[in-house]
Order: sequence, then structure tokens, then C-alpha cells
Amino acid sequence: MYRICALCLFLAACQNYDVTLNDRQVYGPTRLFTDFEVTDEALQRCIEQRIADENISDPLKLTALNCSNAGIASLNGLGQFAGLTQLKFSDNRIRNLVELGQLSAIESLWLDNNVVVDPVPLAQLRKLQKLDLTNNPTLQCPKAGLLDYIASLTVPEHCHKASEE
Repeated sequence: MYRICALCLFLAACQNYDVTLNDRQVYGPTRLFTDFEVTDEALQRCIEQRIADENISDPLKLTALNCSNAGIASLNGLGQFAGLTQLKFSDNRIRNLVELGQLSAIESLWLDNNVVVDPVPLAQLRKLQKLDLTNNPTLQCPKAGLLDYIASLTVPEHCHKASEE
């Protein structure tokens, strides 16, 4: 019993190291997922930080990302994180949403205070329940029916005025 306890303590103390026995690895720590690249440096830094904070070893395990006020202009490359369900990109410079169309698991999305133009790629996100597009002055207001399935949809003020006319 003493040997088992000693071995458990040893392994617990070595959780960040590879453990080998007779030149064979018997234990290795979980490796962070680093085999990805996105085109926007600010987005890259945000993802890297989240992966480190959450000790994420697989791209599908990245389910939430908060990159508010990060200086992000492009979402290119984000599509490889298919497990994302919550994205917060408030207060950035995001214009193009085509990449988000690949992320079919998204349930909540904050894009307020950006420069989004075309919301059409979001129509592919059938699990989307919350979408905030406020303060996007260049947004082409969604046509009736395009995003009606979204339970909580907020759009810029100019879209409210356009629908009243």
C-alpha cells in the first residue's frame, strides 16, 4: 500500500513532465493545442490566451471566446474551432462575417460596436439564439425573415427606423 501511495504522489508531482520507464513513456502531460493559425494577429493572441487559460488540448474543446476590445479586424481562420458556442467580439473592427458561417454550433454572438456590413452569413447559424449587432453603422439591415429564428436579436437603431418606413 505504501508503494502505491508513493507512486501516486510521485505521479502527481510530475504532472507537467513526461514519465518514462525502461525508455518507454508511461505518462505525458496534456499538450496545449497550438497547431492553428488565423490571419489577424489580435485574434491569434486572444485564442492563444484562452487556450492557455483553459488548458485546451483539442480545437473542439474551445467552446467560448471573449475577444472584446482586442483590435480584431478579421475572423479568417476561426472556422477551425467548430466547437465554439459563445463568441464575444464587442468593440472591434470586424467587417466580414463569412468565416462565422462555418461555426454551426454558435448559440450566442456579440458583434456590437464593429463595422459589420452584411449579416447574411449569420443566417446559416441555426442554433444561434442571441445576437447583438448594435452600433454597427454600416450594417445592411437584415431582410424580414432572414434572422427571425433568433430569440434575442438586437440591431442598430437605423434598422429600427428602416423597418418603420
